[in-house]
Amino acid sequence: MAEKPKSRSHRLSIGPIYLTLICCLIILILIINGFFEINRTRKSLRTILENQGATLLRGLEREIQNTLSVIEVMEGVPGGHLLNIASSINFFALEDAIVDYLLEIATAVDQDDADQPLSPLDLKTLAQAGRVKRIDILSEVSQSHLPERDLSFYMPLLQRARDLAIIPFEELLPDEDDLFSVAIRRTRGKGIIAVSIDPSQMKNLRRKFAIENVLQTMGFGEGIQYLSIFDDSLSLVAEVKNEGVGEILDVPFLKSVQEGIGPKSRFRVIPSKQEVFEVARILHLEENPYGIMEVGLSTWQIQNILSLSRRNIILSVAVLLAVGITGVTLIYLNQNRHLQRLREMEEKTQAAERLLSIGKLGAGLAHEIRNPLNAIGMAIQRLHREFLPQEQDEAKEYVRFIRVIREEINRLNRIVDQFVLFSKPGKLALAPESLAGILDNISVLFAEEVRSRSIVMHKAVDPKLPSSIVDREKITQALINIVTNSLHAMEGGGNLTLTAETERKDWVRITVADTGRGIPEEEIEKVFDYSYTTREKGLGVGLPIAHKIIEEHGGTITIESRVGKGTTVSILLPIKGP
Repeated sequence: MAEKPKSRSHRLSIGPIYLTLICCLIILILIINGFFEINRTRKSLRTILENQGATLLRGLEREIQNTLSVIEVMEGVPGGHLLNIASSINFFALEDAIVDYLLEIATAVDQDDADQPLSPLDLKTLAQAGRVKRIDILSEVSQSHLPERDLSFYMPLLQRARDLAIIPFEELLPDEDDLFSVAIRRTRGKGIIAVSIDPSQMKNLRRKFAIENVLQTMGFGEGIQYLSIFDDSLSLVAEVKNEGVGEILDVPFLKSVQEGIGPKSRFRVIPSKQEVFEVARILHLEENPYGIMEVGLSTWQIQNILSLSRRNIILSVAVLLAVGITGVTLIYLNQNRHLQRLREMEEKTQAAERLLSIGKLGAGLAHEIRNPLNAIGMAIQRLHREFLPQEQDEAKEYVRFIRVIREEINRLNRIVDQFVLFSKPGKLALAPESLAGILDNISVLFAEEVRSRSIVMHKAVDPKLPSSIVDREKITQALINIVTNSLHAMEGGGNLTLTAETERKDWVRITVADTGRGIPEEEIEKVFDYSYTTREKGLGVGLPIAHKIIEEHGGTITIESRVGKGTTVSILLPIKGP
C-alpha cells in the first residue's frame, strides 16, 4: 500500500531543532565577526604604534647625527670646544660626564683592591671591561716612572693635599700616545689609582654621553617606557627608561633586527609585568651602520581602546543576537500560526469532503429508500385499518406492533433527512426573523419531552433583542439538534437553560446550557466530527450539522463542558446576516 503523502503544511514546517540550529548559526556568525573585528582593531592600533615608534626613531637618528656632526667639527678644530657654535651640545658638560665616568671606574677599582689586592692582569681585565686604555695603582712615584707633567699632577695626591687629580691631554689635537687621566687617592694604604683613556676612547665616550643627552631629551615623552642604543657588538651605549622597567636586553631579537631576518616591532612583556610595544631599527651614522635603536611604547592606551572596542562589539553582538533570535522566533511563531491555519483549513476541507461524500451517499440512499418506506407505510396503514383482530387482547398486541413499526419507519425517515442535509448546497433563505420567536417555538416543541424526562426548562430572552437576518428553517434545525443533545445528556433529569441577548452591538449570543454528564476535556474538539457520538443509537451528525449551519450564517459556535457538571453551547450570530 502506497504511503500517504505528507501535507504541504507539514513539509514546510520548521521544527524546534531547525530553529535551534539557525540560532546557533547566527551566534557563530556574530562571534566570528566580533573576533575578526577585534583583530582588525588590534592590527590598526599596532600600525599606529609602529608608525609612532618609527617616527620617533627617525627623529632620534637625525638628532644623534646632528649632535655627532657638531662634535666632529669641534674635535677637528684646536680649541673647538671653546667656539660659539649654535648647538645644544655643551662640550664642558660632556667632559664632566667623562670625568665622572672615569672617577666611577677608579672608585670601583679602589673598593675591589681594598677587599683583595688586584694583580696587573686584574687591572688589565677591568680596563677592557670599562673600555679605557689602562688602570694603574701607584704606591711609589718617581721621575723615572712618570713624566714630570704627570708627577706634578699626582704629587698633591701623594702628599694627601688633594683627593682628585685630572690630567688633560698635552696637545689640543692629541695623538695616540697622549692620554687623559683621572686619579684618586687610595682609601687604604699609600698611593693612587689612575684611570687613563687615549684620544680614540675619548671620542667614543664623548659620543656615548652625547647620545645619552639626546636620549634624555627625547626619552621622557608621553607613552615612552624606554629608549636604548646598542653598538654593532650589541653592547649598551646609552639608555633611558622609566622607573621599575627592569632589564630589557634581548640579544636574539636584536640580532634578528641587525641581520634583517626578524621583526622590527613586537608586543612584549617586560620584567615589570607591563606589556609594551617595542620598535627597533638600525642606527646609521654617516650612512654607516653604527648599532641598533630600540624604543618601548606603553600599550595602556590601546588596551583601553581594545577594551572599549571589545565591550562595544560584545554589546553589538548581544543586541544583534537578541534581534536575530527574536526575529527568527517571530518568523517561527508566525509560520507556525500560518501553518496551523493551513492545517485547520485542510482539516475543514477534508471534513467538508467527507460530509459531501456522505451527503451524496445520503441523497442516493434517500431516493432508493424513501419509495420502499412509503410503500411500507401505506401497507402498515392498510394493515391497521383492514386487518385488525377482533379479539381485544390480540388487537391490543397487534396495534402495539404496528406502532413500533411506524416509529422505526419514522426514525429511518429522520435518518434519511439528516443525510439529505449534507447533500444540499449551502444556500440560505435569508430574511429578518425573530430569534425570540424561534426559541419560543423550540420550547413548545420540546415541552412534552422535557416533562417526560423530569427536566426543568428555563428561558431568558432579552426583550429588546432585535430581529436578525437568518434562514429560519436552518437555524431552527441547528437549535433542535443542540437541544436534543442536551436532553439526552440529562438521563436522570436536570435543568435546561435557553438564553438570548445582544452582544457587541451587531451580534446576538444564544446559549443552551444543561446540567448533564458533561464532555471530557480531551473529547470537546471531536464533538463537531460527523462520526463522534456518545449515544449507542446515535449517528453523530447533529452537532456537525448545527456547526455547518452556524458557519454558513457567518457565526461561531463554541462548547464549554465539565464532566459531571454539564455543558454550555454558545452561538454567536451577526444581526445583519452573513
